[in-house]
Amino acid sequence: MTASPFPHRLDPARFKGEVDGRPTALFVLRNARGMEVAITNLGAKVLQIVVPDQQGVLGDVALGYDSLDAVLGGSPSMGAFVGRYAGRIGGARFTLDGREHRLTPNAGAHCTHGGPRGARHRAFDAVQADAQTLQLHHRFLTAEDHFPGTLDLQLTYRLSDDNALVIEHRATALDDPGPASFTSHIYFNLDGVSEGKTIDVHVLWVPHAHDVLATGPDGIATGERVSLNGHVHDLRSARTLGALPDIDLSYPLESHPGSEARLCAHLHSESSGRTLEVWTTEPLLQVYTAGQLGVAEKPDLGKQGVRHRPRCAVCLEPQWFPNAPNCPTLPQNVVAPGRAYRGTTVYRFGVKA
Repeated sequence: MTASPFPHRLDPARFKGEVDGRPTALFVLRNARGMEVAITNLGAKVLQIVVPDQQGVLGDVALGYDSLDAVLGGSPSMGAFVGRYAGRIGGARFTLDGREHRLTPNAGAHCTHGGPRGARHRAFDAVQADAQTLQLHHRFLTAEDHFPGTLDLQLTYRLSDDNALVIEHRATALDDPGPASFTSHIYFNLDGVSEGKTIDVHVLWVPHAHDVLATGPDGIATGERVSLNGHVHDLRSARTLGALPDIDLSYPLESHPGSEARLCAHLHSESSGRTLEVWTTEPLLQVYTAGQLGVAEKPDLGKQGVRHRPRCAVCLEPQWFPNAPNCPTLPQNVVAPGRAYRGTTVYRFGVKA
C-alpha cells in the first residue's frame, strides 16, 4: 500500500536564525519507506515524526513547533535532547570527591535538565551526513553551566529502514570528572497531532521495572525505591493510560543492560493501530504523561496552531538516575578522562498485526 503524501511538513526557512550567536536550522531525515523526522539543532529537538498508521495513512506522531520563534517561546523540553544532567538535582547542588558544586536553579530551588544553560537551550553544531543521518556536537563548559569539567558531546540521529529512530551519544570528559545523564524528551501521540487528541486509548507496557524511585517535596528523588506490587502505576502488564492517574515516575530497569540495547517499553494506540517500541542501553526509564503541559496562563501552541494540553502526549525517556549525585544509594554515572559515556536509544515504529 502506497501512502498519500503528508501535507503538513515543516518549512526549514522558518527555522533559520541565531541563538547566542550560533546559527539555527531545521534538518529533515527520510528513509526508504517514507518515514520522516524533522530536527532543529536548537536543543537537538525532534519536532516532527511522520509514520504510517494501520491503514497506511501518514501522520505526525510527535508534538513540536513550526518555527524558531515558536520553539524559543514554547516548552523548552519539547522534543529536546536533555543534558548535561536529565531530571532534577535537589537544591541545585551536589558534592563530588569532597567538593561542593553549586548549580544555577531553574525549577524553584532545584536544577532540572541541566539548568538554564543546559543542552535544550543551546544551538548545536550540526552536519547532515546523508538522507538518514544527522550528526550534532556540543561542548559543555563549567563556566557556563557550573557542572564540573568540560564535557564534549557527540550526538547522532539516524533513521533505519525498519522505521526506527536511532539516537546515539558519546560524552567525553576533557579535564575534570563530573556526573552526566542524557535523554530524549520527545512527546509522542500515536494518534497524530491535532486539537483535542489525548493518549487515553494508548496502552503502555514497561516489562523490566519492578519498582519506582521514591520522591520527596518538589518531586526530588530520595534514593529510596517503592515496589510496584500493588502500585497504581504498575506497568509490568500492559495498561491503558486513560485508566491511570498522571504519571511522572522513574522506573529503574532490571539489571543494567550494558552495551546492548534492550526493550524497555512498548506503546500502542487502539485507535490508529500504531506501535512504538523503545530500546535502550540506559538503566532507567522516566515515564511522563504530560500532566503539566500547557497549564500556564499563556497557551502553548504547537504545529498547525494546536494547543498543547495535559495528557495530549507521553514521554518515554531512558536516562541515568535523577538526583543520583545527592543519593549514595543510587547508581552513579561520573564521566572522567579516559572513561567516555556512551548511550543508545531506539524508537521503533510499526503497526499492530
